[in-house]
Amino acid sequence: MDEALEEIREAGGDVVCVFQYRAEPTRNFCRQREVELECLGDPERAGYHAVGLERGGLKELYSPRVGLRALGAARKGAMGGKPEGDTRQMPGTFVVDRGGRVVYAHYNSDQSDNPPTEEVLEAVRSAA
Repeated sequence: MDEALEEIREAGGDVVCVFQYRAEPTRNFCRQREVELECLGDPERAGYHAVGLERGGLKELYSPRVGLRALGAARKGAMGGKPEGDTRQMPGTFVVDRGGRVVYAHYNSDQSDNPPTEEVLEAVRSAA
């Protein structure tokens, strides 16, 4: 989403990343990677639980697809750091309208399953 930040803002939205780390490690993670998004820590994973994000198993964490996408990200310079928190926690992407209603939800089927940017942009445009 970092790469699409300008388009998302032009569509009337913004991006907030929620990590399961404390505030300081979250801030450091984002700064080291020069992430221009708002990064928040949720060490109790209250936000994850609120939207129903579950924990993954071996298939969701260590499949060949996850490995290939990790290699592709590493080639682009996106390196993961030392894992913290619950490494089995599955991620997701959500678009929330101004009234606080979730208008788009993508629950990753594995650690590498990020939604298409255009799909998220369309949800932001609809919510704005």
